[in-house]
Amino acid sequence: MKNFFLPAMLAFACFSLVNAQEKTAPRTEFTVEISATTLTATPGTSQEVTLTLNRSKGFAKSKVTFGLSSGLPDGVTVSFDPAEGLINETTAKIDIAATTKPGNYLLILKTTIQQKNKGTTLKLLVTEAGEAVTMNK
Repeated sequence: MKNFFLPAMLAFACFSLVNAQEKTAPRTEFTVEISATTLTATPGTSQEVTLTLNRSKGFAKSKVTFGLSSGLPDGVTVSFDPAEGLINETTAKIDIAATTKPGNYLLILKTTIQQKNKGTTLKLLVTEAGEAVTMNK
């Protein structure tokens, strides 16, 4: 009996060790990259940023929806093209009306997949008409 148990126990231990090594650490659900974290614009203009998704396997074939988690200053609107679907990238267009007051604003762009939300912060600096317009990463 001794001769049977020792090899069986060694085989089980080796099998368990091999299976433990094959498992990989869990990956994040998804991440969102933004092409610019700060926009500077003047009233009456528009700016665009690109949002790019990096998905784990569990989120690879799931529909995504883009939207806002924050309120917008008066005269600022944000639209996404496309706003939802089986996509990995969208363009957010930020329109600044001519009546928008100069100032610093924070916009939180929301990405939702499988009822999981991620917010990406975009700083919007609205300057007086005639000042330079820049984009910063």
